[in-house]
Amino acid sequence: MEEKVSTEELDALFGDDPEEGEAAANPEAAEEGDVAEEAEVVAPVADADGAATTNGLIVKSHDWGEKRRLSNDQIRTLNDMHDQFAKSYGPALGIELKREVLMTMEDEPKQITYGEYIGTLPNPTCLTRFILPPLEGTAVLHLDLKFALAIVERVLGGRGDPVDDEDVRPATAIEEKVIQRVMQDLLQALRAAWIRVVDFEPTFTTSESIPYYLQLSQMADDIVIAVNFKVVVSDEFGVLLEGDLSICYPYILLQPIASSLKASQLFGSASGASLSDEIRNGLEKVKAPIRCNLVRDKLRLQDLLEMEIGDVLTFRTNLEQAAEVVIGKTSVFWGRPGTLGRRYAVRVESFISPDDQSPSTLEDVAENVFQDVAGQSNTMEEE
Repeated sequence: MEEKVSTEELDALFGDDPEEGEAAANPEAAEEGDVAEEAEVVAPVADADGAATTNGLIVKSHDWGEKRRLSNDQIRTLNDMHDQFAKSYGPALGIELKREVLMTMEDEPKQITYGEYIGTLPNPTCLTRFILPPLEGTAVLHLDLKFALAIVERVLGGRGDPVDDEDVRPATAIEEKVIQRVMQDLLQALRAAWIRVVDFEPTFTTSESIPYYLQLSQMADDIVIAVNFKVVVSDEFGVLLEGDLSICYPYILLQPIASSLKASQLFGSASGASLSDEIRNGLEKVKAPIRCNLVRDKLRLQDLLEMEIGDVLTFRTNLEQAAEVVIGKTSVFWGRPGTLGRRYAVRVESFISPDDQSPSTLEDVAENVFQDVAGQSNTMEEE
């Protein structure tokens, strides 16, 4: 038998309430039990404050397509860890470059998509992948290309002046190896910063100059955590060089240890002594500069102005007198200079006593050098 739909049923069918429309179009289905009553949906109503409520419950929208991210507490923990990393690696890089280096975080770690991170990188640039076993995956170190080329020049004996924009070019294979060698201390400082969460063995793998060839993640909308730093190289005359450095971790790399990124777990239960020991262990791997002062005397300015090539300078130092060996800023040994094979060498004769009462020990010497290296970062930060 043919049934016709009335105007009221059409209005109910195409009205605002879909449940109401279905009930009007098929009244028998609405009477079949409690299932329809339990599935009844009440439209949210805005309260006086503008918040949507349903029967007293607050209704919040949720994007089911949003990728998983770290919590604010986990981001703060990463921020503290990388702040300590910057303070420890700055002096280490300064020793390598024989310049004062101040390294600071630009802001807290950012959670962005992989596509957004790639879009922030210049082309060409200096990118180096590194692995962190036992974690599965790859992270990347980005170094400002002009800064990287200046570092290579400095390490190879040049001044390390800033590179002009027109001279910027991708690093050669040899230059990439030099950069990785200089950055080895960075990986050790990074390992020390992460030691309370996971003890990984960071290792450089491959380098890339074009960001789009990096392939750190398969999808452009995958979440990554980017940590940005500013590096300033200076001497007694002022700033010589500035550059940007960043580390990018895919979220999937940190996901297995995300629950361990809690500030209370990392720092709250640790005593000051244990933290000091960890910092000390990290600094023990830092290379300190060493020099041997063969002679030291004074020269009149008049003699300096009249000096010519071929002139011979004489000193009041006796040939049998021991030479002073300085590590960092601390005078450590008296030594006898000579040669070993085709290299200059110094044979250690005795320790230099800090006073006339007690001789130095290796522990005293290490403590003085430790204070010099640790204090360098604090001095530059205060300035």
